[in-house]
Amino acid sequence: MDNVSFALNEFMSCLLSIPPLDLKGMELLAQQPHLLGGFAQVPRPQLVEAVTEIVTYTGRCATAARSLANLTPIPLLSVSIREFGI
Repeated sequence: MDNVSFALNEFMSCLLSIPPLDLKGMELLAQQPHLLGGFAQVPRPQLVEAVTEIVTYTGRCATAARSLANLTPIPLLSVSIREFGI
């Protein structure tokens, strides 16, 4: 069980060490929290780039989520959990 805990902790620390992705659209939202009125001041090419980036990122996240959902489970035969023993 310790090896599993260690691997999980290692995995979590690896994920937590990744810096947040800096998306232009999120930066624009932070600068202009009012969606409708604030974007009128943003130049169209900048707005198009930001929206395109968010749509692309969302698509990549959806693809990754589908891939993770389709992974085959791997049984842990070497780990015994007493609470679920039969």
